[in-house]
Amino acid sequence: MSNHEPNPTSAGVSLQAHVEELRSRCEAVSSFQGGSTYLYEEIAIFLDYVRDCGLFIEAPPEELSRPPDDEGNEHQVWFLPDEEAVLKATWPDFFGLLVIHRPGEEPRASPIDYLQRWLFHNELFGDDITFLGALQTASGLRLLIRQPAVAGEPATNEQIGEFFISTGWKRFSIGGNVAFFAPDLSIAISDTHRGNIILMEDGLLAPIDLRIQFLSSALIDTVARLCR
Repeated sequence: MSNHEPNPTSAGVSLQAHVEELRSRCEAVSSFQGGSTYLYEEIAIFLDYVRDCGLFIEAPPEELSRPPDDEGNEHQVWFLPDEEAVLKATWPDFFGLLVIHRPGEEPRASPIDYLQRWLFHNELFGDDITFLGALQTASGLRLLIRQPAVAGEPATNEQIGEFFISTGWKRFSIGGNVAFFAPDLSIAISDTHRGNIILMEDGLLAPIDLRIQFLSSALIDTVARLCR
């Protein structure tokens, strides 16, 4: 078995199936107690699911024993040239940030939000991210994904704006950053800076690491106002 394949007990389980089961467990908790699940509840749900499915990685990939080839606010990244892919590991106990949240709510994404984000990446942009599993380290929980490598150069801000607006996305600003909203999908996207969208040799753009969030009805109204 390759070091970058999912745990054998979950082999063949798609990212979509993982997300659907995790969301189902969240909905069960929400129905029981009323209201939405909180960050720490979703972390607990995720950990139970990982244990149930054998998704804890016992032997870390050998790449993690050497310095990363790149790193950002949410991941450390190692290139896998033989596989034309990259290995991404979240920083310990950090699974990214939400695009938008209501005042007083937690801005950090849960592990379930994190996997949902990558499922949206696959569905919206034709990516092929695979969830490899969870790694418990002395510093905290890390999630590992494999993503196909994309060759090219950073797109310009003008190209990025055109990429979204030409296909019906509405532009807005949040926290001083440019973001986009798809009203028909109830989805918002941020972190659309040049380093996260690649201009390929064929002239097409390939998003490689965006924050993507499905919005509640309350947040939809807020974002719709920001788009005006």
